[in-house]
Amino acid sequence: MGGDVIGNINYFCSTKDGCPPCVIPYSIPTMQRSNIEYACVPMTIHDLRGKEKSVDLDKNAFEILEYNGSIQEEFEEGSEAQQTYYKEISNILKQRLNASKVIIYNFAFRSRGVLQPNEQYDDTHREPALYPHVDIDPSAVLDLVEKILGKDESERAVKNRIQIINVWRPLRTNPITKNSLTLCDYRSVNADKDVHSYTVRGAKLHTAGYLMSRDAQDVHRWYYLSQMQPDEMFVFKMTDTKPDVARFACHTAFINENESTPSVKQTSLEIRCLILYGES
Repeated sequence: MGGDVIGNINYFCSTKDGCPPCVIPYSIPTMQRSNIEYACVPMTIHDLRGKEKSVDLDKNAFEILEYNGSIQEEFEEGSEAQQTYYKEISNILKQRLNASKVIIYNFAFRSRGVLQPNEQYDDTHREPALYPHVDIDPSAVLDLVEKILGKDESERAVKNRIQIINVWRPLRTNPITKNSLTLCDYRSVNADKDVHSYTVRGAKLHTAGYLMSRDAQDVHRWYYLSQMQPDEMFVFKMTDTKPDVARFACHTAFINENESTPSVKQTSLEIRCLILYGES
């Protein structure tokens, strides 16, 4: 089933201990590994099916692109399949963004339908996150770029525009219907009031990100793509140093009560990319 739906958004509201918000990566389910308290708010989530071209990275902070590549199964670090996928996505992004270089530095699979024991969660296998967030905030960007490029090259790179982008898509032949991805239109977000920094304890790459709180008038506009297929992918910003464009997309998984519980495993693959402009 498609169309606009009502879905619960678990907005950040406070912390359990009065300390700044923080999370601990991976080892236990998302909602149990933080000091964060959430407010569950029913929101209209608009379906982009049939309107796939109506959203744009620089306007909304996300868009939908086509995937015509060959990778439909999970892969291991260092495998030929990983190298193939990275090359496919890098080529798509370089062409779409007119970027000088695309560096893919992280990947993760998220499974639905068949619950995994907690001990199976690790850097590359996770559950969908059920709270709106941005994976990295501006305070952590320079540290990340230096980790990826080294000090000298990072100092040159940050003189030009930098983006950190997530590419998210389903795998195999099963459309994503359980815990679908929804993204918030940047134009509906008050960046001074609606987003709040949190830290990630023991993080290897992203040491800080954003949480999202509820707007008093509920003006946030949320979007998803119903029955999302493996040849479709969301491309969305985590940060962009260009000041006059959409700079980040708050996002979360949500439970679509209009869809039945799947009897087969549904898996999504996301990769995080550093996008460089200017001299390559």
